[in-house]
Amino acid sequence: MVHEDLDLQAVAGVGRAATGRGPRRGNRIGFAVGVITLLAVVPACSSPSTPAAVSTPTNPTTTSTSAPSSVSFQQGSAAEVAACQSDAKTLETALAAYMAEKGAYPSPPSPWSAANYAANFTPLTSAGGGGPFLPQPPATKFYVIEYDSSGHIWIAPPGSYGATYNRGQDFDAQPDICLAAVG
Repeated sequence: MVHEDLDLQAVAGVGRAATGRGPRRGNRIGFAVGVITLLAVVPACSSPSTPAAVSTPTNPTTTSTSAPSSVSFQQGSAAEVAACQSDAKTLETALAAYMAEKGAYPSPPSPWSAANYAANFTPLTSAGGGGPFLPQPPATKFYVIEYDSSGHIWIAPPGSYGATYNRGQDFDAQPDICLAAVG
């Protein structure tokens, strides 16, 4: 058997194999390195924390991963949730800057609707009176962000426009409101 001829000193001193002490010694060292590598790799590959399969989502806004327990998760894109949070924070900063400059929060010129959405941000996006405080209105593809003359910011799913402030959708009061709106 090959492993009976394995010289432990040769395994410990791998450099000796390169000195040309014979072809068998190099073969034994190669065998030993192969066995050690195999013993290190096989347990890592069979670890229960390694996913058995990862599927490609059919809907680009959701993800699904299959683990050995066959549990699947679906949620809104993390990028969409992050964009919602960023847009809400940017609006919050713009409202605070407007308040510091003018002494009051701006009032949206019209009731909130799809038709009036961009125009309602005009007090914050116009260049006059110390502005613009906001570069552009937030997008509405994945969520809708609204504000009122009290400085409240609320977030709703796309296509949903509330005429008045809704505490249940308040950005500051509901930490996961972007996840709910995008989800």
